[in-house]
Amino acid sequence: MEVLLILLGIGIILFISFLAELFFKKTHVPDVLFLLLLGIIIGPGVLGYVNPNDLEIYAPLFTTVALLFLLYEGGFNIDLNSFVKGALKSLQVTIFNFFISSIVISVILYLFDFTLLQSLLTGFTLGGISSAFVIPLIKELRIKKTTQSILTFESALTDVLCIIFAFAIIKIISLNSIDLTSVLYSFFLLFFIAAFIGMCAGLFWIFLIAEVFKEKITFMSTIAYIVLVYVFSELIGANGAIAVLLLGLTLRNSEPITRKILEIKHTDRWEIRKIEGIVIVRAHEELFYSQISFFLKTFFFVYIGILFNIKDTYVLLIAAIISVILLSARRLLGVITRDFDKYDRAITMSMFARGLAAAAIAQVIISNKIPQANIIAEIIYNVIIFTMILSSIVIFIEKRKHFKEVLSHPK
Repeated sequence: MEVLLILLGIGIILFISFLAELFFKKTHVPDVLFLLLLGIIIGPGVLGYVNPNDLEIYAPLFTTVALLFLLYEGGFNIDLNSFVKGALKSLQVTIFNFFISSIVISVILYLFDFTLLQSLLTGFTLGGISSAFVIPLIKELRIKKTTQSILTFESALTDVLCIIFAFAIIKIISLNSIDLTSVLYSFFLLFFIAAFIGMCAGLFWIFLIAEVFKEKITFMSTIAYIVLVYVFSELIGANGAIAVLLLGLTLRNSEPITRKILEIKHTDRWEIRKIEGIVIVRAHEELFYSQISFFLKTFFFVYIGILFNIKDTYVLLIAAIISVILLSARRLLGVITRDFDKYDRAITMSMFARGLAAAAIAQVIISNKIPQANIIAEIIYNVIIFTMILSSIVIFIEKRKHFKEVLSHPK
């Protein structure tokens, strides 16, 4: 009977997610809001059907798998030309937002009598925007490819920055010593080596499909390869998430990449004109991976809703203040994005929801028994929920405003 109830719950959640996505496309109200609300309702704060403690053992595996596939599919949203053109802007947006957010959060925590290191730890943990929030949403917002690339890259890179700096603070608290060299080395290892691994893994997979497997490749073998690339990256100390993002980007852009490689091998101009690149990811494959991402995204947001604790007013107050300040701090990006179209600029300044990386680091904080770990983790979970709700509302307002402008000034 218990198994049937679990299956019933899974079926109902997926169906609600499907309806929420349809509602989003019709009304511009983000489906994330409904999934969070569903998690809050079935969680301990309201009906109490699901206890977060019962899910604790599965949470690390689930959050890792969700992050892995969301980023892999996120690589499909990045057009190579747009990525190259927007690389510098992506770095500017990422670094500016991450450090402004981290500093603001740290100051707020410090004013609430947390220690400097505890404040910095919370600030760095919540410094980046959520891949799980950004990647599924930008596909429905009809923004330029360059803006999509910037937001996708920012969400992935800030995940890395959160992990590096938060883990550095955890290490400082644990060892009671500061080592700036190891932090810089970690950034190099986690990002640049991971990016190199992802691109090389992508090129190797293109070669295998074109020369060895040919038409015999299956979705499952690609999934196995994605997991192996992630695990290998993590085992050597690099960041698996970045490696998987670059793997997805390389495979999605296999046609222009392989055409360029083949052009280099040929010197005859007539022959070069006839060269066609190798297409690895086709429309039906993109659909398949988008459905996996849909499944994982659904349960991630419901899980975050379940973690919401409405009983601790002290934690709720801190989380609410942080979330509102983050909304205001994100508007400062207007200085960097002045050359964006009005709508793209508004959407960029509205994307400030926190998510997967922060939730994963919160679990590490608890496992490392950092002083006041449980309170810090509660603040992190509540900020994730508040920022997702606020960001969804602001995006809804901006999209409706843009929709009305398009109707009133048709081209």
